[in-house]
Amino acid sequence: MYWLDKRTWKNCLISTFICLICCSIGTMGITFYLIDYNWAVVLLISGGAGLTSSILIMILWHILFQQMNFRASFKSSLKMSATSMMIMILTEIIIMLFIAPKLFSHQMHMNSTHSFSTMAIAMFFGFIFSLPYNYYHIQKTGEICH
Repeated sequence: MYWLDKRTWKNCLISTFICLICCSIGTMGITFYLIDYNWAVVLLISGGAGLTSSILIMILWHILFQQMNFRASFKSSLKMSATSMMIMILTEIIIMLFIAPKLFSHQMHMNSTHSFSTMAIAMFFGFIFSLPYNYYHIQKTGEICH
């Protein structure tokens, strides 16, 4: 496998960024909605919501812009998005545990700058850690998920 293909890296960066945005819609939406709950509960539920929102948005993307039928778009979204998103979500949870362990024993306070910067750092590392898988997938199959 050739890891220095600029075209594949460009496609991979764009695809991974779209995955990150799609996941963040569900993750951040649930995070803001469940603000009064324990942070660990919020992470678990928001992870599922992030994965779900990513898959649903990608199905819509495939149907509208790539003229795919629902079954093919669902299969394509699951193929890359599920693995990529699980890498993102697990990385984000691990980073959050290391950066802000005290947030896991108390309720979350979204009005603090610390919480937003912690989320941004976690999202950055989620993006970085999922890039190699996405590159490998694009190189192996020749398919760009998004």
